[in-house]
Amino acid sequence: MKILQSGVPKCGNFWLHQIIQQILNRSNISTDSFIEQQPIYSLAKEWELNFPGQARINVLDITDLQDSYRISSIYRMPVDDMEKYVAQTNHVWTHSPICKRSGEVFRHFDKIVYIIRDPRDRAISAAKYYCSDYMLRYFPQEEKDPGKFLEKNFDQLMHEWVWHVWDHLRLSREHNIHIAFFEGFNMDFREELNRLLTYLGTELPEAEKTALEEAVSFRSLKKENPKHLKKGGSGYWMEQLGDEHFRKAEIIAGPLLRYLGYPRDRNQAMSFNRDLPHHNFESLKQEIIKSQQDVN
Repeated sequence: MKILQSGVPKCGNFWLHQIIQQILNRSNISTDSFIEQQPIYSLAKEWELNFPGQARINVLDITDLQDSYRISSIYRMPVDDMEKYVAQTNHVWTHSPICKRSGEVFRHFDKIVYIIRDPRDRAISAAKYYCSDYMLRYFPQEEKDPGKFLEKNFDQLMHEWVWHVWDHLRLSREHNIHIAFFEGFNMDFREELNRLLTYLGTELPEAEKTALEEAVSFRSLKKENPKHLKKGGSGYWMEQLGDEHFRKAEIIAGPLLRYLGYPRDRNQAMSFNRDLPHHNFESLKQEIIKSQQDVN
């Protein structure tokens, strides 16, 4: 089984990677890593990266001009033959937005899993990450305070999320993309896991599901990856975002937030819609564009 996982950065991609790896291991499916077979790996596994084992993750970048594999954010090489690349691994991680080459890459994978997270929580998480010691070491910037970074970059973070998510939603049927929710794993892990297992065509005994849930619990992963994981919750934007951020989020992402069933008011309970209706995504795009024209 060849699995491609995707999502906007800081939407639970690390968590999803751990979950899929656990599923593969517990289903006795190979978790061979392409990157481990490259000469650079013997050096990279000694690098001080953001979390243990990061060097062995198969990260793929897809652009209009080139596909490339990388180790974290500090090593990159072109993929000259996608078929040979995929043949050497069963699980690949990408953050790439949809581009001209996406469909060509997708056809090499049996399954594509896309994770979505409320963009307001994601924006707060991203601000903390981009101001972390790890990111500042490799991508130095003047702003080191997460709150000030969020203030300066909130609009950009929201726009990035909107079009990344919209593009994958509109192609979800054509490419049989499974939509997973960060909030689903957070609020009802077993239900979200069962949906993923069904999509992957894999069954696990109840005892294995219980053991898997414990292995990927925030408590367990936080202990092993203290620098990478911070809170891991849902809905903290309701308390941490100011009124102006709240207003801008509604303008930039309102139509997509409604489609996904995310709460529109601070006083609402955290929610999302697993059963996404078939939609005219071009019409949704026009709704988003019309809403965004009022951002100023």
